[in-house]
Amino acid sequence: MNKDYASMLDFHGKVVVVTGAGHGMGTGIARCFGKAGATVAVTCHGSRDGAEAVCQEIREMGSPAEVFVMDQSSPDDCQRAMDEIAAKFGRIDALVNNAGININKPTMEISEEIWDAVMDTNVKGFFFCSQAAAKHMIAQGNGGAIVSVASINGFTPLPDGAHYGASKAGIIMGTRSLAMDFGQYGIRVNAVAPGLMDAPGLDAAVPGWRERYVSRAPLKRIGKWEDIGNVCLFLTSPLSDWVTGQTIIADGGVVWAPAY
Repeated sequence: MNKDYASMLDFHGKVVVVTGAGHGMGTGIARCFGKAGATVAVTCHGSRDGAEAVCQEIREMGSPAEVFVMDQSSPDDCQRAMDEIAAKFGRIDALVNNAGININKPTMEISEEIWDAVMDTNVKGFFFCSQAAAKHMIAQGNGGAIVSVASINGFTPLPDGAHYGASKAGIIMGTRSLAMDFGQYGIRVNAVAPGLMDAPGLDAAVPGWRERYVSRAPLKRIGKWEDIGNVCLFLTSPLSDWVTGQTIIADGGVVWAPAY
């Protein structure tokens, strides 16, 4: 590979925050940045052991990594955590808003408490983490990148998922709005919308989904965590310097596959 292009995916000296990286897809995203040489700040709320484990993996790759506990449903805690990360590592170059929840309930059983929990974590957390990180990027004066994990369910409905879909649609529109507001500072704001991802317990939790998804997907498989991590690498690298306000759908082609 030409050295100029290779250097665009070299994150040595860059500080990247990955929220909700104590379990699930966040761990895969954090590993991708560790492999690229980034200093990785892993945030978690209730998965401290998982966060410590992925940080240890990243350190074994030769990249710095540290855990920061954060409740992203709290704006004050978002600001505190971003301040601690910037104080520890000297800067914040990129933020990946990965943390999110879905509480599976039939539509008629979704309470106000459930609705608020999903919105507070997914939408409020996305906004206030972005705001807190952007304060440091603006003060640094050389731009930055924010990538948020949405979902194809921000575009297409999920049965009994009105609360989740609405939250992910909020991230997609919020991404466009923040791109407009932060562009003047050289901060690019984008999102990635995953489809069905492979995970422990998937087949027990949603029997038959894997087979139905694969049969519809043009690429004939479900997603891997690294698939999303690679999109995040692209969207935070100089390779995407002319890209902002966009949501990249990474779903193996399911959303646009014909139903007949």
